[in-house]
Amino acid sequence: MAALLTLAACQQGNDDNIAIDESNTANAQIETLPPDETMTNDVNVMNGNTAETAALVIPAAFRGRWGMVPDDCTSTRGDAKGLVTIDPTSIKFFESRGTLTKVMLDAPENFTGTFAFTGEGQSWTKYQALSLDDDRLIRTESSPMASFTYARCR
Repeated sequence: MAALLTLAACQQGNDDNIAIDESNTANAQIETLPPDETMTNDVNVMNGNTAETAALVIPAAFRGRWGMVPDDCTSTRGDAKGLVTIDPTSIKFFESRGTLTKVMLDAPENFTGTFAFTGEGQSWTKYQALSLDDDRLIRTESSPMASFTYARCR
């Protein structure tokens, strides 16, 4: 009987979803409770941000003007097709703009989110991952999967 109580006590400490019926210790029953409905895979919640406090903001380190080639940063003719401008809530390209709709990862050198894009009379949603490597921005997107490298404009 002592072994049964020891086993029950060990299991209770390891899983918050287990309840023990101690009304009859000779026939102690272990009952599995339903999953906790408050659990989430949302990165904002796991990082301590609730839905009320999680802001849809691109971190300052990623903001600014970034060019694929030096001419993207200096063109005055409006033909800088490799220029990307990042502000607190959006990414702007030559012919499209994406507004941040969901933050998936917010780390010092990595940021991922979902963006609602518009451009050339169309609308679409696309995942964007941004990472910093020295003074370079690497932008990876989905559908189709592609990566692009930019230098910060001075």
